[in-house]
Amino acid sequence: MALGPYGDVLRTPRVTPVLVLGFLARIPFSTLSLLLTLHTVLALDRSYFDAGMIVTASTLGMAISSPWRGRLVDTRGLRRAVAPSIVVQSASLIAAAFVPYWGLVVLALVGGLFALPVFSIVRTSLAVLVPAASRRTAFALDSVITEFVFMVGPAAVTIAAFGIGTRVSLVVVGVAVAAAGIGLAIANPPTRSEQVMLPTKLPETLRSVEDAALARADVLAEKRTSEDLTTGAIPVVDPAARATARTGLLTLGGIALLVATATSSLILTATDVGLVALLQETGAEHLVGLVITIWCVGSAIGGIAYGAMSRPIGSLWVVGLLGLLTIPIAFAHSVPMVAAACFLAGLACAPSITATGEAISHRVPEEVRGEAMGWHGSAMTIGGAVGGPVIGAIIDGYGPDAGIGSAGALGVLIAVGSLGAMRIRRARVRARLERRFGA
Repeated sequence: MALGPYGDVLRTPRVTPVLVLGFLARIPFSTLSLLLTLHTVLALDRSYFDAGMIVTASTLGMAISSPWRGRLVDTRGLRRAVAPSIVVQSASLIAAAFVPYWGLVVLALVGGLFALPVFSIVRTSLAVLVPAASRRTAFALDSVITEFVFMVGPAAVTIAAFGIGTRVSLVVVGVAVAAAGIGLAIANPPTRSEQVMLPTKLPETLRSVEDAALARADVLAEKRTSEDLTTGAIPVVDPAARATARTGLLTLGGIALLVATATSSLILTATDVGLVALLQETGAEHLVGLVITIWCVGSAIGGIAYGAMSRPIGSLWVVGLLGLLTIPIAFAHSVPMVAAACFLAGLACAPSITATGEAISHRVPEEVRGEAMGWHGSAMTIGGAVGGPVIGAIIDGYGPDAGIGSAGALGVLIAVGSLGAMRIRRARVRARLERRFGA
């Protein structure tokens, strides 16, 4: 496996600081679901169902706000976009430590609505800093780093919750969220290519020719585009029209990508929930942390391998592979077999997030890439939010093997169905063009 592409990415100016900043800023967010659950159960003495309602409220807020927060990054700039999050989300978490249950529900929703758009900021900045040909490698590296975030964050907050209590932990995490936002505002990583490029002034003769050509809208269907060798940024198609991420995503291909993204997140959630139940059946629930770590190590290795590939694999194929590799976990009934199956399934986890994120970033112009990354984040959030209760119900009724197996089968079904639909669509378009032009 050639690791040269990673060296090229890390040597790109300002990339390493963005990755380090993303790692640190994501840590408090990786703790939220678990911390809210522990606080509801331990401090408020409520049921796990009630805790699930809190997490659902927070998740719903984030799913609604991700595209909106990403759009603010595109239109108002990073600092204007994160300022409300620094105040509202951190204040919501601190206040959550001192309110009763229903107040916690409201604060969880409000905090989710004003969630700091770390994911959108990091991915948008990486898309600007690296050439388009290196974007998959950069996204894969970011996905691997995120795996380590979810190894560190939940473990640390569990220790803190039992050591100093969930109320103090909520205050600490609220302060950490504010610190993460302030750090992002100070660093102000670039989210537009003009922030890393010097403006180029065309000679007057060339400018006149270009202006005359652009004025002939009836002849030119779109503005001449060129990909900058440094950033891979694609200019807006029509300077007079307002670009939106929805134009590129609310198509057959775009919707297929969003559905595939949500499905991959559902599979990951189903595996997470199913592993606990599966190991409880074997009397090895104390090894859940070890098995999840092995799963994450597989994901990190898969992400590194995927990012180093010279030829990309289609995102739908990767999601289908994730589903296919997840199914064997359902047939594992001893700890060594479960661990081995989880490692195998993990090989496709980070690549599925990388592949869908990269594909979505290529479907939209730079001007709305932050919003597009927000839609990608929302799809992941919705998939996780749906996956928890749905797969939980299947586990309650039919067992953990059925829950994990059905999630994996759904991934295969969605991938195959989407690929088939897109192939049919391309065949119809090709046939229509052949009839039109007599080719």
